[in-house]
Amino acid sequence: MQVMMTELALSQVPERLKIATTEAEFKAVWKLREAEYSKLYPGVTHFKDDAYDGTACVLYSQNQAGELTSTGRIAFDGPFGLPADEIVKPAIDKLRQQGLVVAESSKFTITREARGILPAYFYTYYEIAAGYGIDSLIFIIRDKNVSLYQKTAGANILLDDIGFTYGTGYRFSLLECRVQKVIPTFLKFWGEI
Repeated sequence: MQVMMTELALSQVPERLKIATTEAEFKAVWKLREAEYSKLYPGVTHFKDDAYDGTACVLYSQNQAGELTSTGRIAFDGPFGLPADEIVKPAIDKLRQQGLVVAESSKFTITREARGILPAYFYTYYEIAAGYGIDSLIFIIRDKNVSLYQKTAGANILLDDIGFTYGTGYRFSLLECRVQKVIPTFLKFWGEI
């Protein structure tokens, strides 16, 4: 399932984050997604055998007992497009039409036990994006978190409201970060980890 990530040196892997490569790891990731997303996003009902995982870099952290405590992925644009194409394809197509190579951060969840790991994910996302020539990294996030992404990652709002609530009463926004521009902003906010 894992594509090409093994040859890229990542500063947070394997100390804080791991890359899912085995069937057992993917099953554990899907189990964590189901446990967390079913509580937060009742409209999300598909957790296993996610087609996008096969061409993504799926990251996770675990506790001392080996239980997963967080997960997230970078999905690469390919034959299936990006997960967000199912909801906001015209906005993503505008980036593609500019000649930008686009990837998407998605399926992100951090349990209470893993609080404080967000910077490790951000660093790793940007290392992967920079290492593989990604120009633009997109995120669909709850609107209450937009200012955090703007402050820490220099994110631009592509859509204030994507028009899909994932079964909640919340509004979700589509954000974009230009990979080459984001590192100084990110380091200024988070510092070295």
